[in-house]
Amino acid sequence: MKLCDTYKFYLLFSILLSIGCASAPVTSGKEVFKLPNPGGEKEKILNEKGDFIENNTAEPAFFSAESADPNEFFRVIISSDSYQMRQIRGTDLIARKPDPGGDLLITDELKKYDLINFKDDGIMIIKLNPDTGKLENINFHTRVPRINDIAKIIQNDATRWILEHKKGPIPVVTKYLIYYNIILTNKSNREDIKNKLKKEVKKY
Repeated sequence: MKLCDTYKFYLLFSILLSIGCASAPVTSGKEVFKLPNPGGEKEKILNEKGDFIENNTAEPAFFSAESADPNEFFRVIISSDSYQMRQIRGTDLIARKPDPGGDLLITDELKKYDLINFKDDGIMIIKLNPDTGKLENINFHTRVPRINDIAKIIQNDATRWILEHKKGPIPVVTKYLIYYNIILTNKSNREDIKNKLKKEVKKY
C-alpha cells in the first residue's frame, strides 16, 4: 500500500467513526417465516456450501431483498469473520463450486481493515467465453467500493471462482453480476491504529 493510500485509509477512520457497526439480524426467540425467492418464484437458492436453502426472515436483508436485475445471479456478504454467498438465479444452468479454503483466505484479507465500523458494497460484471465457459472478462459494473483496497479484494474473489456448467461444456450463461456487501468492524483501539500507521510510515 502506498503511503498516500495508507493516510487516506486512516483519515477515513476518523471521518467514519460515527457510522454504526453492521451486525447479523437477531432472530433468537422470533418465529422465522418463509419469503419469496429474490430471483423469482421458479428459481432456487444455493449457498456457499453448495446447499439449496429457502429465503426466510432470518436471512440478512441483503440476501432476502427482491432482485430487479435479471443478470444478478450471486450475492456475497464478506467480513473478517465469515464468507456467505447466495446464488439466486440459474442454479439449473450454472453454479459456483464450493471453496471453503478460498473463502477463508478472503475473510483473512479483511482483518487488517477492521479499524472502523463501516459497510461498503460493489457490483462485479463477469463475462465468460461462449465456447469454453472460462472467465474472459471481469470488471466493476455500476457500483465500485469506496475503499480501493476493498475493491481489489472483491475483484480477486470473483476471479478465483470455479464454475460448473450444468448443461454440458458449452455454457448457457455467459454473463452475470455479483453483488457484494463488505462489513468492517472496529476491532482495534486508537493506540493500535497509531502503531500500525507508524509501521507503514517506517516502510518509507
